[in-house]
Amino acid sequence: MKIFHLCKATFIFGISGVFLFAVLCPVDRLEAANPQAAEWQTIQGESRKASQAESFLRQVLDKSGVTALSVAVIQGSQVVFHRSMGIVDKKTKRRVDERTVFRTASLSKPVFAFLVMKLVEEGVLELDIPLYQYLKLPLNKYPEYSGLEDDRFKLLTARILLSHQSGFPNWRRVRPGGSLNFEFAPGEKFKYSGEGYRLLQFFLERITGKGLNQLSKEKIFSPLGMEDSSFLWESRFDSNFAFNSNTGLRRFLIQTKLEPNSAYSLLTNTADYAKFLSAIANGSGLKSETIDMMLEPQVSITSKSLHAAQETDPKIHETMRLAWSLGWGRFRCPQGEAIFHVGFEEGCDNYAVVFLERKTGIVIQSVVTGAKGIAPRIVKELIGDIYSPFSWLDY
Repeated sequence: MKIFHLCKATFIFGISGVFLFAVLCPVDRLEAANPQAAEWQTIQGESRKASQAESFLRQVLDKSGVTALSVAVIQGSQVVFHRSMGIVDKKTKRRVDERTVFRTASLSKPVFAFLVMKLVEEGVLELDIPLYQYLKLPLNKYPEYSGLEDDRFKLLTARILLSHQSGFPNWRRVRPGGSLNFEFAPGEKFKYSGEGYRLLQFFLERITGKGLNQLSKEKIFSPLGMEDSSFLWESRFDSNFAFNSNTGLRRFLIQTKLEPNSAYSLLTNTADYAKFLSAIANGSGLKSETIDMMLEPQVSITSKSLHAAQETDPKIHETMRLAWSLGWGRFRCPQGEAIFHVGFEEGCDNYAVVFLERKTGIVIQSVVTGAKGIAPRIVKELIGDIYSPFSWLDY
């Protein structure tokens, strides 16, 4: 298997970034082309050593209810630190390795946004054309959306859905009967919604005549060499899927991945996800102007937390310039502009952040027991990130 290496030090906006993955020019092994540094710099310019970072992560693994953990740090064009540790399954005692597959949860969303932008670039759809115009039948004539009688669905565009301005709840299952309804007019404000992403998937599959996983393989996974990634469960993951065996939820977790879902079903590892981030950093897979468009802030955020759209705190935007782009959250801090995304669901805690001007980033994938909480400590220790909006993310 070949791994790609970051060949450029330029991120979008002329910035090259640190991410938490491993992606380089084709080589047989990552270490052969880009040995990990024994030392790197935080975003404040302080030194960090690999030995100290590894020791810290092992403490996290031992003391925080974490059974599997994978972390990568990228600075400039190099993967300066990459470690995977823990066990895949307590019953088999198999150790985590570089190809161990994790649930990404909502880290699926930026990958889906990349796919959408690829189709925009190819002229398959446009960001601002009302999506209902692409359908042969009215939206409420399709079984999944039969209860959606509100004509406000005609306002929905790809831009509105990708920037979480759909007006939908996060998931309809919290509502009696499972019907999907608008909470406000599309485009009115930000409200995080997996339903919005799932609806955009519905449109793409009907516009192209192809399923999400097939589209992703053709447009993202195969071109970028993401060999261990899929929006669907595959039998090859059976023996190397990181999960907490104590919960007895393995069968249930697999069942949730039997149908592709753009909002949460991506299965991958940090090596593959790094290739995806490298494509964004180097302008491969998409034109540089398309990447710029994807990361441009679309809506200011004043909600008190990710899921508390009804409670506002304008100071959040004033101090951090918190906003959402097409697939990524975005904030401003003394170290410049940064993009971020969280991936949290029962049993896993994932996070990715890139400081664009400091050219530094990190990605975390983990299997946890209990509440989320490891990401703030890891990003602070390894890259000096004390700015990510973890309080807003309900950490």
